[in-house]
Amino acid sequence: MSSSISKTYRSFLNKMTEDKKEYRKVFLLFAYLFFVVSASTIGRTAADTLFLSRFDNSYLSLMYLPQALVMITAGIVFQRFSPRVRLETLLKLMIPLISAFVLISRFGVGLELRWVFPVIYIGYDVFNFLMIVCFWQFATSVMDQRKAKQMIGLVGSGGIMGGILSGFGLKVLVPLVGTANLIYVYAGLQLLGLVVVFVILGMTKDQGDSKPAQVRKASSKSSSVQQKGGLFASVPHLKYVAILAAALVVSLTLIDYQFKVILRGTLQNEALAGFMGSFYGFSGLIALCVQLFVSGRVITRFGVMTALLIFPIALFAGSLGILVLPVLAMAVVVKGSDKVVGDTIYSSVSQLVMFPVPPEWRNKAKGFLDGIVRNGAKGLAAICLLLVTRFVAPEKLSYIVLVLLVVGIFAGIKVKKAYLTTLLSNLKTGGDDLQKVELNLMDSVTRQILIDALNGSDKQQALYAFGLLKETSSFDLTLHLDGLLRHSIPEIRLEALAYVEMKVPEGFEPVLQELITSEHVQVRAKAIIALSAYAEEDYVDEITVHLEDSSVEVQAATIAGLVKYYSIEGMFRAVGKLKDMMESGHEEERIAMAALFGQIRVKNFYKPLISLLQDNSPLVRIRALESAAILHVPPLLVPIIGMLKDSKTRRYAIDALAAYDEDDVLPQLAPYLEQQEISLYLPAVFERIATQRAMDMLFACYEKAPYALRDRILESLQRMSKQLLQPDSRKVEGYIFQELTLYAQFAEHGACVVGVDDYAEIEKMIGEIRTAITRRVFLLLALLKDGQTMQAVYLDWSEGDSRQQANAEEVIDQTLQGTLRTEMAKFMAGSRKLSKVTASKVELNLHLSWLAEQGDEWLTQTIQYHTLRKSETVVNVELADLMHRVQLLRRVSLFQGLTSRDLSVIAKRLHKLAVEQGNTIIREGDPGDSLMLVDEGRAGVYRNKKLLGELNLGDCFGEMAILTNSARTATIKAEDTMVLWRLDSSVFYDMMFDQTSIAVEMMKLLSRRLRSELERGQEKAQASAVEQGEELADDQGRALVEGQGEDQVHGQVRDQGRDGNEEAAQSELVLAQSEAAAAAVQEPQAATDLTRDEVILRRILVLQKIDLFAHLGPNDFMWLAQMVEEVAYEPGEAVCRAGDFGDTMYGIIEGSIRVHRGSEEFALLGEGAFFGEMAIIDSGPRSADCTAKDPAVLLQLHRDLVLSFCFQNIDVLRSMMRVIADRLRGMI
Repeated sequence: MSSSISKTYRSFLNKMTEDKKEYRKVFLLFAYLFFVVSASTIGRTAADTLFLSRFDNSYLSLMYLPQALVMITAGIVFQRFSPRVRLETLLKLMIPLISAFVLISRFGVGLELRWVFPVIYIGYDVFNFLMIVCFWQFATSVMDQRKAKQMIGLVGSGGIMGGILSGFGLKVLVPLVGTANLIYVYAGLQLLGLVVVFVILGMTKDQGDSKPAQVRKASSKSSSVQQKGGLFASVPHLKYVAILAAALVVSLTLIDYQFKVILRGTLQNEALAGFMGSFYGFSGLIALCVQLFVSGRVITRFGVMTALLIFPIALFAGSLGILVLPVLAMAVVVKGSDKVVGDTIYSSVSQLVMFPVPPEWRNKAKGFLDGIVRNGAKGLAAICLLLVTRFVAPEKLSYIVLVLLVVGIFAGIKVKKAYLTTLLSNLKTGGDDLQKVELNLMDSVTRQILIDALNGSDKQQALYAFGLLKETSSFDLTLHLDGLLRHSIPEIRLEALAYVEMKVPEGFEPVLQELITSEHVQVRAKAIIALSAYAEEDYVDEITVHLEDSSVEVQAATIAGLVKYYSIEGMFRAVGKLKDMMESGHEEERIAMAALFGQIRVKNFYKPLISLLQDNSPLVRIRALESAAILHVPPLLVPIIGMLKDSKTRRYAIDALAAYDEDDVLPQLAPYLEQQEISLYLPAVFERIATQRAMDMLFACYEKAPYALRDRILESLQRMSKQLLQPDSRKVEGYIFQELTLYAQFAEHGACVVGVDDYAEIEKMIGEIRTAITRRVFLLLALLKDGQTMQAVYLDWSEGDSRQQANAEEVIDQTLQGTLRTEMAKFMAGSRKLSKVTASKVELNLHLSWLAEQGDEWLTQTIQYHTLRKSETVVNVELADLMHRVQLLRRVSLFQGLTSRDLSVIAKRLHKLAVEQGNTIIREGDPGDSLMLVDEGRAGVYRNKKLLGELNLGDCFGEMAILTNSARTATIKAEDTMVLWRLDSSVFYDMMFDQTSIAVEMMKLLSRRLRSELERGQEKAQASAVEQGEELADDQGRALVEGQGEDQVHGQVRDQGRDGNEEAAQSELVLAQSEAAAAAVQEPQAATDLTRDEVILRRILVLQKIDLFAHLGPNDFMWLAQMVEEVAYEPGEAVCRAGDFGDTMYGIIEGSIRVHRGSEEFALLGEGAFFGEMAIIDSGPRSADCTAKDPAVLLQLHRDLVLSFCFQNIDVLRSMMRVIADRLRGMI
């Protein structure tokens, strides 16, 4: 028992320490609300007592209507004008003014001016309303919204405490100072609240909600362009909350009338004031207990939506009681429920339902609810009282209350779905339409766009259009074949020849005979096979001649054509050449033979592939795998599976295995799931097979799988689930609970190493493991619920600000049920940091032993190394050497940001070199293909035989060469006998195929370095321009166009010609720019209002111009085109500004965009260009201003969308990394 209490106490202290600043803020808000509510209670009591002591019941019912009208007017004025003033400024002005009016009213009361009493009866209610509304707006603007659900109860208890103390204090104050002098206390408490406001503002400068952001205007030319609605469209659950609030306000007004009528018939003057004080005191005391011990648990356990219904249900039960027993005691119980439940659970929940609303709408929504809905409801209640009380006894009003509460409860039930819509709309989902659509190629305009693209000069667009049109049964591609076979782009000719081979259309033999003489080897080879497909005896001799062609590829194509289409005669003609090539020792011929069996497509010819799959040449093995994928015969399965070990052949092996029928391949794959060296690559195979049986088999091995394999299994399962495949939901939940338990166990066993210098690396690794567990939890949730939503929840919770984190927690709270919901709520509400726990040496060793036994090889090695070092025991030589290499890699700036686990992977790929004194290590001008680390000795850096500097222990060289294979810029010679560690570029890229996290982190680092170089270059250029005049300023502008990191020019750059003889260092970049600028987006001139198909196609044709996406397939482009948004900009309107936070890249559909800084223009981008791509890598600040020159329509592609989709493709990662590295190389 004592240990449990001690553990709870330590947990509380740790939480207080972690959130010290937030708790201080919460306690100040507690004090602020305490003063506001205390002032409200005392002011309300004074006004009620003074009024009721001078007017009878008939006046009481009359007061509700003017009171409601004044409140509505105040609410409308507040909602209309308050957003124009900063909230803190409003508070600084409003509180002193209210206090001044209160003090003035005291003189009217002292003079017994009869009109003053109804004025203060209404006026104090208006003041109290404004103070409460402003408080909650202020509180939500300064609180950490992720912690709001846990801490809002503490803030709210300040109001309850104020109600208690002010209630009991009234019994003491009234006899001493009299009812009228309570007005001075009322004013004083308001001013004390202002003091607290100043203290809070001193803590949280500039954290208030800013003014509403400008709403982006949607393009009129596309039905898919994002449009913003009004208040109800932006806050879908507001209408239901408003109905519930209105029903409750009318009900409470009627209940308040019942309470006061019964009360006035019993007590008068000071006795009345004393009773009301006691009532507020005792009800507040009970409410405090509810707030502290019940409210938070109810909200956490049952969720916001269930808690929202507790208050109306309690009032419903109380109103039934008044009908049965209309006495003071029952009236007190019903009125007391307003304090005990309404001011606790309902008050907290009514604030929480507004937290997911974006700041630009939140204050409007709260102003609408508090100022219009609630006060309008009071007006409606007043009219009801005026009409009904003349004919109905007060207790009979409960019938009306019951009907209203039924309406309110129904609205409360409807809130949930709309509330979830609000939550989801604020997550980083990256798009609206998650359903995959198909283009309607029956549409004439859409087909014409494709035909224009097919005949255009843009290779990507032409290939995409060809791929779509050839699969369209209603489109006759034969009519265009003649032009396609003569197309200027060789790839289009090859596709057209493949189509001819497949369809064998009449009349194209002369064109094929012409192409057989083409200078392009691949075209010539493909033309031979296409001509062979006609199987005409007239052409057999013409084809046979090419068996002696100078090109091995043409010879292989001739053999394939003869064997495949000319039966025995063709086999007879080709067999001699086939035998010679099979026995050849030349790699080129073996490559041709490996590809030949796929071209022949005869399954009985598979046996030669077995030896070719084991060839020493990677290219031969790759071609053999491609042929195996075509033949997909079972005897080839085992050697194909073995190819998964080799990074050079892995991708092709996956393709080959995926081509098999599941009945053949799955039984063969099952045993390999337990083999560590191959199992990591099998999820990709199961993903490609994509059947329910494949999913079940893959998921079945999750429990026993090591952590790295679990990650890959879940990633593959997530992509498989998009094809409507589903795993067993009970197993999924069970695995989630296991992961949550594992997360807590790592926290428990890792607590002993927190803050211990010798184990700092282990502490960091435990944090990395817990982060990976968290990701797996959300991937598992994505198998139960919508995957896009769960991914967005994870991103918001792990990377978002406090409001986004709060939204994410609330989505989980509303989406899950039962035990899973409870455990996930605890998990997300808990601290992600390890808490320090002091442990004895024995306890420490036990904890470390548990950590070492968890199957994480690198963690085990690290624990072993540090434990042996600390005990001064001899460390294993190999382990010590690995740790030494990791420490060397930490000094490489290129690898800054990588985890020790990532560095250990790189360290294992390093190759040791010994260099004698005086030898040259690298020579200036030679191709660079490696990075080197100095472990021992000293080297000199020379350029033009002049010594520039020295390299010593821990230094490295060749950072950019490993990424770009660029030429060496200096000669490095060994001044002493040296030991170096070498990392080859090919090895490094192969490693990133398996370790995507390394690629992502390195791209972020390169992007940041590029930004730094840009800023440094811009500063130097600006200084140079001042000294040397306009000529150098122009040169700077051109340099920025060529090397701009954030808003890089990749499209059509108007008014700036290109010289074909640019420097070699810029050649790749210029090539990428010229290719992207080759063609503008094709659009039908007659189409003004585009159909959805045309919109999707238009987007695809823009996306294909982005070189970062050069490796995406047609389905990938289709998916992206549906997920991006279109946004319209007017001339002169800024798209982004230098220094702004960037998380979006843009492609231009229409119009043009200026890239500039102030008045200095760097480039003018036209249709088909894109910019801002660096933002999707590191979300850094913009490097330049981008402004619409003409009316423009842009595609918006958010960072989260790219991270969730494009980074699944290693080719996209490589492409992006090379683009960044090339730009950086040109800057330094």
